[in-house]
Amino acid sequence: MSLQSVLAHAAANQQIPDDATVTPGIEGFLTFFVLAIVVVLLVLSMSKHLRRVDLRAAQEEADEADRLAAESGDADGDTGRLDGEGAPSAATATDPSPEPGEQGPRPR
Repeated sequence: MSLQSVLAHAAANQQIPDDATVTPGIEGFLTFFVLAIVVVLLVLSMSKHLRRVDLRAAQEEADEADRLAAESGDADGDTGRLDGEGAPSAATATDPSPEPGEQGPRPR
């Protein structure tokens, strides 16, 4: 038998199903359900990460505002000059230990 005759015989015996009887079945439903669950979990995870990013950005803005306020306070009257006896004034004495979230002592 040749390939052409086999294909002709297969095409003649092929039954075309009715459109009303063809359904995705339980496999299609389960596939769609699993994909929906995965999408919901990804959206929840993304929301959690975006909240963390927003919180971190707000914290950095607050830290920057605090730093600028401290610098402008230093520029208003605290120049770090020594008092008349050669000792640093009480306003310029700072604790050398870093604050939480900082790395090292603050510059004077």
